[in-house]
Amino acid sequence: MPADAAASPLAQAEADLAAGRLRSAQKHARRAARLDPDSPAASLLLTATSVLLADDDDPRATLLLLPNASDSSPSSIRRHYKSLSRSLRPSSSCSPAVSAAAKEALRRAAEAYASLKEDTEAAPPQTLPTFWTACAGCRLLHEFDRQYVGFRLTCPSCRRKFLASEVPPPPPPKAEEPEMTLAELQLQLQLGKRKARDHDNHKAKSSTDDDEEEENVKMEVDELDSDDSGQMAVEDSDFYNFDADRGERCFKRGQVWALYGDDDGMPRHYALVETVSPGGGRHFRAQIRWLELQPNGEEGKPCGDFKVGRAVTVHSVNVFSHLVACERVAREAYRVYPRKGSVWAFHADDKDGSDSGRCRYEFVVFLSGYSELYGASFGYLEKVQGFRSIFTRVDIGSHAVQSLQKGDVGVLSHQIPARKVPKGDASELPPGDCWELDPASLPSELLRIELQK
Repeated sequence: MPADAAASPLAQAEADLAAGRLRSAQKHARRAARLDPDSPAASLLLTATSVLLADDDDPRATLLLLPNASDSSPSSIRRHYKSLSRSLRPSSSCSPAVSAAAKEALRRAAEAYASLKEDTEAAPPQTLPTFWTACAGCRLLHEFDRQYVGFRLTCPSCRRKFLASEVPPPPPPKAEEPEMTLAELQLQLQLGKRKARDHDNHKAKSSTDDDEEEENVKMEVDELDSDDSGQMAVEDSDFYNFDADRGERCFKRGQVWALYGDDDGMPRHYALVETVSPGGGRHFRAQIRWLELQPNGEEGKPCGDFKVGRAVTVHSVNVFSHLVACERVAREAYRVYPRKGSVWAFHADDKDGSDSGRCRYEFVVFLSGYSELYGASFGYLEKVQGFRSIFTRVDIGSHAVQSLQKGDVGVLSHQIPARKVPKGDASELPPGDCWELDPASLPSELLRIELQK
């Protein structure tokens, strides 16, 4: 029997331990453990003598760690220390000499682990080498530790498994032009539209005409600011800072954002964010993929099923309006419809018969989310006099609660970022709920407040 064969060297090891002969006790304990590997007494005695014989000035040796261990992370050292502590717990049947040796070995191991832990925390963290790979499904780039090259990994975006093969890293961000304000961006869009229309009508015009068009647009903006009708144009909101919701830190990979269009500057276009490289304004860089309305890819329609399309790179946060709450229905397909509490603009008929050519809108707040079976209920909003972009419910007459059915989705123009306005005791706002709408998603003629005469 192994236990009978190991009894003699185990007894000799205990005798040597009691006499203080640690190396002899270790030799006999190792022989007993070899004869009876399942003997807890032999294992305890061998572990205790090995710790006691280790160099006190070397914490790794005291913990019985290999000098060139491949895994020396704090978590692996902690697991090893816990395992060593469990193996040094004496049982009630142990002799006094063995119990005393085990307790002393446990004390030394605890001191060694504390010293090693302190040195590890004080040392600067090591930067592990990484590599870039692309998901075979969604084609997004991801960066992983180099030890996972050739492994089957899970894509953080689409959650599909793919073989991690190394690909070239994305190019570093380039120095870009200074970031434009929203007013400058809208002016540039107006110039681009005018130049395109002028090119269609007069292909032979020279660059001098383009400069004159730019001056005309600037003059129109100046005239708008200095209108003598008792009104003034403003673009700042009354209370909430909507620009804080589209700062560089707000962008994350996999988000869907609304972008301003180039016709009237309203946010009717959607895009999926693939990569973001914040850089403090001038160095901001985001790679996006446009969402195209299905089945025919028609532009300017804000609701329906959209599919991920072509990729472009943008270098300014000013082209983005707001984060879109949408439903992901497939790997590269999204569904966008009004949700409860969201504020939207409707295309309105030109009831006054003016020939200004500008689109007119009605503004609503949705009281329920849209479904193709039941549609959605909404209430009309009207502007509160004396404020730039504060709106309240129209709670009288036939406009109190309306219904939007499936065939009426075409009246939707675009969603408007909005915030409910809290009221204090001395509030000048009317009774009932009030919303502040993002001025960047409202027509400029609506952002005028009458001056007291």
